[in-house]
Amino acid sequence: MRSGLSLQPAAENAITPYNPLVVALVLVAAGAALGALFLVREARDAHGPDDRQSFAWLFGLVGGVALLVSGEIFWANWAGFPASQYTELFGVAQTLYALVMLSAAFTVYHDIDVRPFAWVTAVAGVLLLQGARAILSFGLTLSPTVSAAIWLSAGLGALVLLPAAYADAESTARTALVYLAAALFVVLAAASLGMGVEAHYGHIAEAVAN
Repeated sequence: MRSGLSLQPAAENAITPYNPLVVALVLVAAGAALGALFLVREARDAHGPDDRQSFAWLFGLVGGVALLVSGEIFWANWAGFPASQYTELFGVAQTLYALVMLSAAFTVYHDIDVRPFAWVTAVAGVLLLQGARAILSFGLTLSPTVSAAIWLSAGLGALVLLPAAYADAESTARTALVYLAAALFVVLAAASLGMGVEAHYGHIAEAVAN
């Protein structure tokens, strides 16, 4: 499951960019795991008085670092290390991920209506599903199936949050939707972490070989 994202330097460049895929995948895994835990506790009404604030700070921290990573991906392309399809795939996804995490942090911290936030996640989810389609259509990355599972679980989980936000707070439908989103985020966390671990080893192996 090594990464297929390889930013090759142009001949005239004396520097090479750091490939941020491993960091990006670990951030996604961490955010997805936090999101799943938050949703399960929300469904069970198990949040303590300070729990939600703690989650808000963690969402914000992950989102802030994710935004920096998305900047690295776009910078590498602009600086003359072209990998346009991967910049479009990973750069867009990472930027949307950062937006969702930062929006979640703001929403939870201020304890405001989650419905506007759910629209943000739904729009991001549509783009993520399109990313899964592109991965499978063009065989992107060295592990298209795993990569597509990451984009698919993230996209579906983001979309499920929209009807969950509009369902009656005490209804079984809302509880079921929240648990479904949490389950999708668990899949997302596992797939992202697994691919990140393999990519980390692969990048080291590649560096040693060169």
